[in-house]
Amino acid sequence: MDRQIVFKCPQTGLNVQHRLTDEPADRTHVSVSCPACTRLHLLERASGKLLGDRRR
Repeated sequence: MDRQIVFKCPQTGLNVQHRLTDEPADRTHVSVSCPACTRLHLLERASGKLLGDRRR
């Protein structure tokens, strides 16, 4: 089952919505192409948080 997540783009500060698919969890992070800044961001598959995000 897919799920929608919302993360804050660290470059623009905009909230970005992305769909995470339930693929086999061979990796803990997934790369996401950000429509707000056109860069790649790494998201933790389990929590949907950005790699390096220190907010709780």
